[in-house]
Amino acid sequence: MKTVGKFILLDRNEFAAWLDTQKISRKVTLVQQHHTYIPGYAHFTGDNHFKMCQSMEKSHQERGFAEIGQNFTTFPDGTIMVCRNINTTPAGIKGANANGICIEHVGYFDTGKDTMTAEHRETILFLTRTLLQKFKLTPNDKSVVYHHWYDLNTGLRVDEGKGATKTCPGTAFFGGNTVKAFNANFLPLI
Repeated sequence: MKTVGKFILLDRNEFAAWLDTQKISRKVTLVQQHHTYIPGYAHFTGDNHFKMCQSMEKSHQERGFAEIGQNFTTFPDGTIMVCRNINTTPAGIKGANANGICIEHVGYFDTGKDTMTAEHRETILFLTRTLLQKFKLTPNDKSVVYHHWYDLNTGLRVDEGKGATKTCPGTAFFGGNTVKAFNANFLPLI
């Protein structure tokens, strides 16, 4: 475990132990999945975890956020960064933040872009499973959501990308970013 200011970098085992010690003071009903797009894999040097999250926070603050938007960030090497207090509502998906936990996965997971490492893949699955267990949530497409399923303007869930949406967490994220792809590919793994 390494700490710089509020940011805490953990491996999977350290994260599980850290999460066990957390007292939760808000209701959490969903786990958001995002990709960073920029920074992507090309920006990750293996030792710049803190610099990347500090830069993301600066970018978010320049867009009017009080602090970094996500609660957690995952990296290509399989590590996890605690970024925003777990008891603080994230700024991840308009319309789905109040009871959410926001996870940003460093990378650009659209087709033909970054290819997810095996360590990163395992951490994404581990983190999602661990959070679902912590909050006693049944794994399904109501408790785990993709940013792509929400209209950017209205904040309404539109599922298959109708309306103004991002591709986030990526058109190649575990086989695709649609609800159908989630149910076929990501859900069976969590």
